[in-house]
Amino acid sequence: MKLSATLSNPLLQFFVAGALIFALYAWQGDATEQVSPENEIVITQAEQRNLVSLFEKTWRRLPTEDERKGLVEERLQQELLYREALALGLDKDDVVIRRRLAQKIEFIVDDMTAGRSPTDEELGAFLKQNEERYATEPKVSFRQVYLSAERRGPALIEDANRMLRELQTGADPLSFGDPTVLPQGMRASALSSVERVFGKEFSAALADAPTGSWVGPVQSTFGAHLVLVLERQAGQTATLDTARAQLERDWREAERQRSKDAYIKTLKDKYSISIEPGPGATE
Repeated sequence: MKLSATLSNPLLQFFVAGALIFALYAWQGDATEQVSPENEIVITQAEQRNLVSLFEKTWRRLPTEDERKGLVEERLQQELLYREALALGLDKDDVVIRRRLAQKIEFIVDDMTAGRSPTDEELGAFLKQNEERYATEPKVSFRQVYLSAERRGPALIEDANRMLRELQTGADPLSFGDPTVLPQGMRASALSSVERVFGKEFSAALADAPTGSWVGPVQSTFGAHLVLVLERQAGQTATLDTARAQLERDWREAERQRSKDAYIKTLKDKYSISIEPGPGATE
């Protein structure tokens, strides 16, 4: 294999980047972890500056000299207790510590994708793979007359058909119907929004109803409805320009997950993994 082909391998680039970031973390640290001889503790000037900076951000002022000494003493005590805990093996089999260390590795993996911006070609390919997610729903404007099944009982359908005939000949819809908290109609609303208000059965019937004519009775969980669809707006497919901000956010999240999955896969290949049957499991 040629050297150029080897260097261009995405998986190799992934591990090279990971090694560089891990080395950077180890060299730079987070101002709280310094490599020192086993029995030596050094509270560096850099650490002290970070302690002061954190205090200033929290309290909106610089610490007094006594407060600064207190911060250093607290940091020293933390390091003493930390080292003693390690010496006693208290970090072993601790769920909280395991989770925290795993999270730090995840942060490193995340950093490998956070700095890169997607190209238009990558965003375009991502949009093509997820067209339905970014397409706008069809919208509908309608009004409705509500008939209560509880109030009308067996006469519900007969009453609905009578009112429907009158509405179709131009009667005022405000003169019909039963009291309800439901809206008399909705304007330019996606069918998913209609479903949240009136229910799935009503929304499905509305999707197939003709425009400009009263129809019904349309059933819902609330009772029966006479419906007039006023206008429809077709759904639209998103473009790179109209959905760029959302596409970039979703692309970054997808890349972050892809990087994590790739890293986990290589770790699984690195170890010999055996999972014993759980308690009560059958062969």
